[in-house]
Amino acid sequence: MAVYEERIPHVKEQRPRRRGNRKLVFLLGLFFLIVLIIVFIRSPYSKVQQIQVYGNHIYPAEQIVKNSGLVIGMQFLNVWESDVRTSLKPLEGIKEVSVERSFPGVIRLHVQEYRRVAFWNGPDGSRYPLLENGRVLRQVNFAKRVVDRPLVSSWSAPELLPQLAKALAKMSPGVLGEISDIALTPTVYDKQRVTLYMRDGNEVRSVLYKLDTMLNWYPTIAKELPQGVKGVLSLFEQPWFVPYGTPDAPIPLQSGEAQPPQS
Repeated sequence: MAVYEERIPHVKEQRPRRRGNRKLVFLLGLFFLIVLIIVFIRSPYSKVQQIQVYGNHIYPAEQIVKNSGLVIGMQFLNVWESDVRTSLKPLEGIKEVSVERSFPGVIRLHVQEYRRVAFWNGPDGSRYPLLENGRVLRQVNFAKRVVDRPLVSSWSAPELLPQLAKALAKMSPGVLGEISDIALTPTVYDKQRVTLYMRDGNEVRSVLYKLDTMLNWYPTIAKELPQGVKGVLSLFEQPWFVPYGTPDAPIPLQSGEAQPPQS
């Protein structure tokens, strides 16, 4: 009898299933999670409490916030960068924008604007930025702001503004800061002749399609000019300087066989 009992395999004792307990724990956890979400949504921490703007120079922060579609008190988690970009598209001076969230309730708008390379002077005294993409931004009047870029006062060919903006954007900040006024002064032989009035009292004449390369040499060339003498500096194939009051006495600033350009 003992032999038969030894041959009978022992059946392992089955433990009670815990699936029901796990399901209960899951449901309880889900319930408390939903409760926490509801409490958070109803609390002040889920609302936008502050909107900050960085990188703006053309538009005031208040205007950017107003156009962004964001308002104080809206749901913090309902702020989407794509929606903000779409809302800010009418502001033509904004090149790019990114949204940063900082808990609790702080939204930061990082704005990248197109560079201002000059100002367009209107006949009524208005002053609008000329952007690096050639667009005259008429949404913002800079008439009461500090003039920190050249003034385009006389320009009869608006179609050439993008070319002017592109040339100015390639200039060094130091050279750009030396220009006071820019005027388009076409001749019978060259429709792209330009005249620039420098802040040091000199007048520069050149052509639009060479403006960025020629004018970047101005600080070096200005050092060769007679000290205390102001006049007209022609930057074409070869620099020539004519002091005011002596139109028949051009001074070549570099050796070469080029002749002074015809006016």
